[in-house]
Amino acid sequence: MLIDSQWQRACQPHARDRASYIPELMALLEESGRLQLIDETEHCELLGADWRLHWSDGHTPGQLLPEVAMPDGPVVFPGDLIPGAPWVHLPITMGYDRFPEGLIEEKEALLADLFSRNGRLVFTHDPATAMGHINRDEKGRYGLQQAAEQVCQLTS
Repeated sequence: MLIDSQWQRACQPHARDRASYIPELMALLEESGRLQLIDETEHCELLGADWRLHWSDGHTPGQLLPEVAMPDGPVVFPGDLIPGAPWVHLPITMGYDRFPEGLIEEKEALLADLFSRNGRLVFTHDPATAMGHINRDEKGRYGLQQAAEQVCQLTS
């Protein structure tokens, strides 16, 4: 699959997720000359060595989740795969998710990877939680450790 699948979805959305896309923006982006469709790969030469890409088909096919390397562990922008802190819990999904069972499997793989590398998630849809470290409890359930100093470091 290519990121082209997300671009095609944006240009010709399914009725179920049509409200997620603004048709006029697709034409403006394409006309800007800045659009670059990339293969589904872990690294993109355009972004450089400090960036890694994760891919998801659970919310919408071909969703891109960027990760940036930081000195104390990676930071991932999970978008609608994990839109906020409550969604870190594996079984929680949204009604808009196209493939909820696959989304749960994708979340589990991403969280396991980030937990093993001291990773963090940044939430652009959560009004109460900006970022947090992935943790696991004694039963193996994923959770989030939010630290106020992390948020302060991002804004400094």
